[in-house]
Amino acid sequence: MTTLIRPATPNDGPAIGQLKARAWRAAYSSFMPAAYLDGIDPVREGEAWGEYLAEIPAGHRMWIAEVDGAVAGFCRTGPAESDPDLGTGAGEVYGLYVEPALIGTGLGRLLFGHGVSDLRERGHEPVCVYAYAPNETAIRFYERAGFAADGVTKTDEGDGTGVAEVRLVARR
Repeated sequence: MTTLIRPATPNDGPAIGQLKARAWRAAYSSFMPAAYLDGIDPVREGEAWGEYLAEIPAGHRMWIAEVDGAVAGFCRTGPAESDPDLGTGAGEVYGLYVEPALIGTGLGRLLFGHGVSDLRERGHEPVCVYAYAPNETAIRFYERAGFAADGVTKTDEGDGTGVAEVRLVARR
């Protein structure tokens, strides 16, 4: 298995959209409404990701994990803009998704580590990540990476899920 971590390009949009649909359905089916998950359109997602990557905001990064030449994971990072309590220099991992069949292979750890390292190299400290509260697998993953829940929660009704998220933070 040949693995490469690289910056995403607009051409990766379709593969990211397909992967997001598979990853969300696999990871969230036990606590998100089936109708919501079924409504994720990989083509529309791919178009949206392509547009985002064509005009990626300053300070944001999108990393791709390729396995044997195919997109197998992605990690999006940037400033922790919605967390002023962490300070102006805080960074955030906005999302981490890995091909469901590759969970447990170390690919997620590699990709997450790359994203966090890049944030810190760019001067972001501390670093946070949000995980859906019922997603105990993800929370344990982040805890093993040195992150700890700090008691902050949010529910973004705008995302259509209504599921609470917990914030996990790592400080050097």
